[in-house]
Amino acid sequence: MPTLRTLSAALVAVLMAAPSVNAEPVPIQLKNGDTIHGEQVPEESNDSITVVIHPQLGRLEINSDAIKPKEELPAWSSTVSAGVVGVGEDGDDSMTLSMNASSRYLKNADKLVIRGGVNYKTSRDKGESFAVDTEKGSASIRYDRKLKDTLNFFTSGQYDYNGLNNVSINTLKGSFGAGVPVLKNESTELILSVGPTLQWSEGGPDCNRDEYCGNTYPGGTFTTQLNWMPNPSFKFNLDNNLSVLATESEAKPTNSFTAMIKYFPSFNSGLFTSLKFESIYNSVAVPEISNTVTGQLGLEF
Repeated sequence: MPTLRTLSAALVAVLMAAPSVNAEPVPIQLKNGDTIHGEQVPEESNDSITVVIHPQLGRLEINSDAIKPKEELPAWSSTVSAGVVGVGEDGDDSMTLSMNASSRYLKNADKLVIRGGVNYKTSRDKGESFAVDTEKGSASIRYDRKLKDTLNFFTSGQYDYNGLNNVSINTLKGSFGAGVPVLKNESTELILSVGPTLQWSEGGPDCNRDEYCGNTYPGGTFTTQLNWMPNPSFKFNLDNNLSVLATESEAKPTNSFTAMIKYFPSFNSGLFTSLKFESIYNSVAVPEISNTVTGQLGLEF
């Protein structure tokens, strides 16, 4: 009859013989097309072999040359979209044109986003000449450098044009500071950023008579960026940039808000339809508020 000492020795021998596995089950694709599912053992793997514990075959040593390399996502991705609306009724005509483009570079700790867009509308009443109702454009660039999982450094520039403004047709803003990824998973990304800013504006028939037009003012900026993709068919993007400028007389706020929803009818084509709402409040411009809603067709590649 086995003694307590014999049973203890046998138990120790079994525990010592059993491999130590803490890794999660992972699929490993081979170059020949096969896929092996098992628990990888990092402490026993090296550059030459990968050790896997298979539920039926047990311990496997796979040569690294036989494993298919993971496909890296392209660093650059871009979108272009446009919309045209023409209306004619009893001699009253109007036409609206909108275009947007963006590019994103994402690799390792670096992220660069470039955006641009234009909105133009012209109309006429019966028997009259065409007049311009909307003449807007914008361009922006932002660079983020990941310092650690909970902190980014960013620098950005924003240019806005509104040809119908009486004051501040052109507005240029530059900022830098710290960004905090508050939420990041497969479907959602939320980043809050804060830092100092400089804003300059000029242009317009009343610019020479305005106390703010043509000047550069320092201030602070707070930015919210939300990207949400609940499924492959829908994408939602929200950007809000709030700044407070320190003028000679008082603090002057400005705010730029953009929300866009995209629908992809086919997962693989990259074609989409979009609805975009943009609202700009600039207390050193005349008029101070400008809102735009556009619907477009586009391509993501």
